[in-house]
Amino acid sequence: MTLLTDLFDRELLRHPEYVLLNFEDRAYTNLEIYREICRMGRALLQLGMQPGDVLLVHMENVPQFTHLLGACAKTGVVFCPTMFLISADELSWIAEHSEASYLVTTPNLLDKVRLACPRLVERGKVILCEDKAEGLLSLEELTAEQPETLETNPDLSDDDVAAILYTSGTTGRPKGVMLTHRNLGSNAYSVVETNKVTPDEVSLSALPLAHSYGLTVSLLPGIRGLSCVLMRWFDAEEVFRHTERYHIRTMTGVPAMFIQLLNHPRAPRYNVRSWKRLQSGAAPLPEDILLAFKEKFGVYIYEGYGLTEASPVVSCQRPDIPLKPGSVGPPIQGVEVSIRDDFERELPPGSPGEICVRGPNVMKGYFKEPAESERALRGGWLHTGDIGYLDEDGYLYIVERKKDLIITGGFNLYPSEVEQVLERHPAVREAAVVGEPDPVRGEVVHAFVVLQPDRAVTESELVEFTRNHLVYYKVPHRVTFLQDLPRTILGKPSRKELRERLLRR
Repeated sequence: MTLLTDLFDRELLRHPEYVLLNFEDRAYTNLEIYREICRMGRALLQLGMQPGDVLLVHMENVPQFTHLLGACAKTGVVFCPTMFLISADELSWIAEHSEASYLVTTPNLLDKVRLACPRLVERGKVILCEDKAEGLLSLEELTAEQPETLETNPDLSDDDVAAILYTSGTTGRPKGVMLTHRNLGSNAYSVVETNKVTPDEVSLSALPLAHSYGLTVSLLPGIRGLSCVLMRWFDAEEVFRHTERYHIRTMTGVPAMFIQLLNHPRAPRYNVRSWKRLQSGAAPLPEDILLAFKEKFGVYIYEGYGLTEASPVVSCQRPDIPLKPGSVGPPIQGVEVSIRDDFERELPPGSPGEICVRGPNVMKGYFKEPAESERALRGGWLHTGDIGYLDEDGYLYIVERKKDLIITGGFNLYPSEVEQVLERHPAVREAAVVGEPDPVRGEVVHAFVVLQPDRAVTESELVEFTRNHLVYYKVPHRVTFLQDLPRTILGKPSRKELRERLLRR
């Protein structure tokens, strides 16, 4: 049996019945969740879905999200979650590229789905949960009369693709990261063992479940028999309220979340003494924020490092080993990290180079991208494109993220995504986009624009133009107009020089 299906078949049933999940004033026990997983799995099979077919999931954080993951795992259907914040253009492209057989969504996102995926809507391939709508299938009706048991497909193997997660690519189009049953299962178990997670740790889940980090974290409570509180989306005051009500002990987030908690004006009103361990990932956490958080709330934020291609956790700080400020801890159990130069030579401790990763968590490859897959996985190692070094004790330090990647509030984007939209405007001749340091979001998007001769457009008009085509965190925070862009020796726009220009301001 595969590791991921072990989690649903064995772990959920190993513990006596208890409240595993709390969501918007409703409690779900582990047995209720298992039965719902089985009903959903049978519904997928009744629709005619076969192992390898893709189920596109475009939802906020709702319990049905993880139930569908379990249903897909047991039947062999490939689970393909998309961030609920993406634009209709992006959703449309992913639906076509993934060759999704069906799409599941919620009422809040239905208008976007109708706009982005008209062919799926017209063919009756859209499933709506939490409500009914004419011409759409109802998830609740599909599962209502289904049996509460379902045998896991016996033909599944550890190396079969369990999920495809789309992440921003250097070409501006998302790349589909193929994660196997072994990848997802091993990473979840390894995080639990490495962090010595115990059943008394009531956890709070506020990360988007469609993000690789949120997806893996959502699997942890079922392994150790602990309770979890799920938030539909992050809200700082709700985090404080949930902490008091449920005595939250652990929470996983991104730096922007912890910054909002730190700066929330009503934070002193709440009792957060139950906080035991907070974990941050997806972007570097400024040291001054970490220290201020510890001073204000009396709890340390442990940093980690990962990427979708590694399912995603690679390394993390944890309470049972010495803390080294500035590091993201040593690799988790079963994962190896090697620092290599451009000639694939392993570098000694203290020498920066490309972070390469090996282990059962490393992706199978990019969907429909054999050349990109071979390049990323050459020599049996995942080449992350991130620069870092290991110290003498095996602790990992991140020197620089991927060269052009912008990380804003924990979300990743590449400049080309924004540049291509800007250059659609008739007044824009050329655009170059970089990340500008920001005290709250880590980075915000700063666009440098060269206009067409005798054409004019204002900063606000360009920002509004991009807002019509991009999700909010990709919209430029500022636009600077230049006569020409600085160039590299090859004649390409020099983003490095533009970043340095911003730092000199």
